Amino acid sequence: MGSVKTFVKEEVGPFYIESPPFDLEGCLDDSTNMAPIIFVLSPGADPIANLKKLAVDRGMDKKFESISLGQGQDVIAEKLIEEGSRAGNWVCLQNCHLFTSWMPKLEVI
Repeated sequence: MGSVKTFVKEEVGPFYIESPPFDLEGCLDDSTNMAPIIFVLSPGADPIANLKKLAVDRGMDKKFESISLGQGQDVIAEKLIEEGSRAGNWVCLQNCHLFTSWMPKLEVI
């Protein structure tokens, strides 16, 4: 544990250095088609297994689409988003950092 974490733990308690467990269901309940869930992940983190399980639990496994973004994937992603908004599908756009040039268009969509 780093010296700053040690200091905070000793001075104000471990509550202030421990991350709360992630509540994906709570995030889903707070989201809408106009306020999606956005994950900002640490290297190596991959929530896709949890998303797939949640889709199964919510009866959305047949309506769950996922795409890894990169050059040339914009057309496919746009189609998935358009179909998803019409049919009520879940669309997971992965690796957005690989296609930053498309993010302004995604924001408009």
